[in-house]
Amino acid sequence: MSPHRESEFEYLYRVHAASVLAYCTRRTSREDAKDATSEIFMIALRKIDQVPKGDDALPWLYTVSANVLRNRSRSARRRTRLAARLQTQPREVVPSPEPIVVRHAEHQELIDALARLPEKDQEVLRLIEWEGLSREQVAKMMYLSRSAIDKRVTRAYRRLNSDLGLKKEAHAADKELRTAPVPIEEGGEV
Repeated sequence: MSPHRESEFEYLYRVHAASVLAYCTRRTSREDAKDATSEIFMIALRKIDQVPKGDDALPWLYTVSANVLRNRSRSARRRTRLAARLQTQPREVVPSPEPIVVRHAEHQELIDALARLPEKDQEVLRLIEWEGLSREQVAKMMYLSRSAIDKRVTRAYRRLNSDLGLKKEAHAADKELRTAPVPIEEGGEV
């Protein structure tokens, strides 16, 4: 590997590793998130010439992250099905772990309401609210128009408002529910 490509990768890792690990940790267990992050950066290293520069690098890494986590989830499901068949006893598929966030009683209702949204709407809200991406970045990442993302966000907030019994005007929904979960730092309490 050329020194230039190596320094590009080192910079990419140094700037974005914590964000990618946080993204993965909110979607799987801490150990699986660490493994997935390693895999994600191995892919980035192999494709360093294809990694966008500047502000587009992190959304590209999130796209790779989503693909890696999906592949890992599929592999885990296949392993589980195979083990169940081999044991001739049905095995319960363990649901994926909850994101590691501070979970106070007042947050649980919002977390439950978010879980009832369609997966695509959940992911758009996570990318915007938890990962801090702009709507333009999310649109580009998901190969959708900015207008489509705006509609998904508005629809998601309306559903959350309705589910939570909030009596807010629809146009104010975006502003009312903009409280991102606070990640637990290693060693923190739940």
